[in-house]
Amino acid sequence: MQLRVYHKVDQPLVLPLGYHHIVQSVLFRTLEAVPEYSGFLHDRGYEGKTRTFKLFTFGLLQGAYQIQGKNIVFTEDVSFEIRSIDPYMLKLLKEGFEKKGITYLGQTYREVSATLNNEEVDETELTIRMVSPVCVYSTDRESGKTVYYHPEEEAFYKRISESFRRKYEAYTGVAAESDISMELKKLHPKDKYITKYKGFTICAWKGTYVLRGKRQYLDFLYQTGLGSKNAQGFGMFEVV
Repeated sequence: MQLRVYHKVDQPLVLPLGYHHIVQSVLFRTLEAVPEYSGFLHDRGYEGKTRTFKLFTFGLLQGAYQIQGKNIVFTEDVSFEIRSIDPYMLKLLKEGFEKKGITYLGQTYREVSATLNNEEVDETELTIRMVSPVCVYSTDRESGKTVYYHPEEEAFYKRISESFRRKYEAYTGVAAESDISMELKKLHPKDKYITKYKGFTICAWKGTYVLRGKRQYLDFLYQTGLGSKNAQGFGMFEVV
């Protein structure tokens, strides 16, 4: 399910360029209206064999903006989208936004409208465009060094498939019967996306791709996101 959020900007919205953690905190703070649910999602999530998953994602903020030093300043109305495998999460967010507005770093906007949608994927092959960049990486356990993969590397797509399997099994309790596959269709140098998340550098990619797999698997990914760091605002795609 999807929640599309729109709010007026009666005063400029000033955020650091790396604002993913700020939007994420907006979501969790709004969910605190139901402490047991926000606690589950924030502290545990859906448990897999080796890690846990939140199984939601959100897109980049949309609207007219200016870059001023290390800040991004939205000067007109702002919109963004949140998707989740759990409709209850999105219903809570909708109620919270419409009742109390949205507050980013002490900047509160009251005129918020939020629309729930239940768009589903009905095909086994999709041409997709990244709404928020897809992040694919691995971390060496001994050295702690993180390697981010490029869409022209085979490992990029192998790890996307492996990530899907882990998330799907964590949610359903059963292993996926087959893999999903993804291939590059179009990539521009400007599609490289580098940002900071709580002081850590993240490298991710936009671009256009072809995604294949069972219909229910592609729908699962549409609701939860591709690759890693979905709950930090990465991996949301639209069907072209």
